[in-house]
Amino acid sequence: MNRDKLRTVAFEGIKKFLAKLHIYKSMGDFDAAKKMFDGYSVVDEEMTRVRDIVIANKVPRRINLQPNVFLDSTHPEPYYKGYDETFEGVV
Repeated sequence: MNRDKLRTVAFEGIKKFLAKLHIYKSMGDFDAAKKMFDGYSVVDEEMTRVRDIVIANKVPRRINLQPNVFLDSTHPEPYYKGYDETFEGVV
Protein backbone atom coordinates (compact mmCIF):
# COMPACT_ATOMS: atom_id res chain seq x y z
CA MET A 1 0.00 0.00 0.00
CA ASN A 2 1.31 3.42 -0.91
CA ARG A 3 0.74 5.51 2.23
CA ASP A 4 1.54 8.72 0.35
CA LYS A 5 -1.77 8.40 -1.49
CA LEU A 6 -3.95 8.09 1.61
CA ARG A 7 -4.63 11.82 1.90
CA THR A 8 -5.10 12.32 -1.85
CA VAL A 9 -6.39 9.41 -3.92
CA ALA A 10 -7.91 7.39 -1.06
CA PHE A 11 -9.60 10.44 0.44
CA GLU A 12 -11.20 11.32 -2.90
CA GLY A 13 -12.39 7.75 -3.39
CA ILE A 14 -14.01 7.57 0.04
CA LYS A 15 -15.53 11.02 -0.48
CA LYS A 16 -17.17 9.92 -3.75
CA PHE A 17 -18.39 6.64 -2.21
CA LEU A 18 -20.01 8.38 0.77
CA ALA A 19 -21.53 11.09 -1.43
CA LYS A 20 -23.12 8.48 -3.68
CA LEU A 21 -24.43 6.52 -0.69
CA HIS A 22 -25.80 9.75 0.82
CA ILE A 23 -27.62 10.58 -2.43
CA TYR A 24 -29.29 7.16 -2.43
CA LYS A 25 -30.23 7.62 1.24
CA SER A 26 -31.61 11.14 0.65
CA MET A 27 -33.70 9.95 -2.29
CA GLY A 28 -34.92 6.94 -0.32
CA ASP A 29 -33.65 4.59 -3.03
CA PHE A 30 -33.01 1.65 -0.72
CA ASP A 31 -32.65 -0.91 -3.51
CA ALA A 32 -29.88 1.01 -5.31
CA ALA A 33 -28.08 1.78 -2.04
CA LYS A 34 -28.25 -1.85 -0.92
CA LYS A 35 -27.03 -3.10 -4.29
CA MET A 36 -24.08 -0.68 -4.24
CA PHE A 37 -23.17 -1.32 -0.60
CA ASP A 38 -23.50 -5.11 -0.93
CA GLY A 39 -21.23 -5.01 -3.97
CA TYR A 40 -18.48 -3.37 -1.92
CA SER A 41 -18.99 -5.53 1.15
CA VAL A 42 -18.58 -8.94 -0.49
CA VAL A 43 -15.89 -10.95 1.29
CA ASP A 44 -13.85 -12.84 -1.27
CA GLU A 45 -10.82 -15.08 -0.82
CA GLU A 46 -8.35 -12.17 -0.98
CA MET A 47 -10.18 -10.24 1.76
CA THR A 48 -10.26 -13.40 3.89
CA ARG A 49 -6.46 -13.60 3.63
CA VAL A 50 -6.17 -9.90 4.51
CA ARG A 51 -8.42 -10.46 7.55
CA ASP A 52 -6.23 -13.37 8.69
CA ILE A 53 -3.13 -11.14 8.45
CA VAL A 54 -4.82 -8.34 10.43
CA ILE A 55 -5.93 -10.74 13.17
CA ALA A 56 -2.46 -12.32 13.35
CA ASN A 57 -0.90 -8.86 13.88
CA LYS A 58 -3.57 -7.53 16.24
CA VAL A 59 -2.28 -5.74 19.31
CA PRO A 60 -4.16 -5.75 22.63
CA ARG A 61 -6.69 -2.99 23.14
CA ARG A 62 -5.28 0.02 24.94
CA ILE A 63 -6.55 0.59 28.46
CA ASN A 64 -7.13 4.22 29.38
CA LEU A 65 -6.86 4.95 33.06
CA GLN A 66 -7.49 8.20 34.81
CA PRO A 67 -5.74 8.67 38.14
CA ASN A 68 -7.30 10.71 40.92
CA VAL A 69 -6.16 13.37 43.34
CA PHE A 70 -7.73 13.06 46.79
CA LEU A 71 -8.26 15.52 49.62
CA ASP A 72 -9.24 14.14 53.00
CA SER A 73 -8.68 14.71 56.69
CA THR A 74 -6.24 11.78 57.11
CA HIS A 75 -3.61 13.39 54.84
CA PRO A 76 -2.30 16.92 55.38
CA GLU A 77 -1.94 17.56 51.63
CA PRO A 78 -3.61 16.37 48.44
CA TYR A 79 -2.35 13.00 47.28
CA TYR A 80 -2.23 11.25 43.94
CA LYS A 81 -3.63 7.76 43.44
CA GLY A 82 -2.74 5.83 40.29
CA TYR A 83 -4.19 2.47 39.25
CA ASP A 84 -2.83 -0.74 37.74
CA GLU A 85 -3.06 -0.97 33.96
CA THR A 86 -5.42 -3.94 34.10
CA PHE A 87 -9.16 -4.37 33.78
CA GLU A 88 -9.35 -4.50 37.56
CA GLY A 89 -7.57 -1.14 37.69
CA VAL A 90 -10.22 0.35 35.41
CA VAL A 91 -13.03 -0.90 37.60
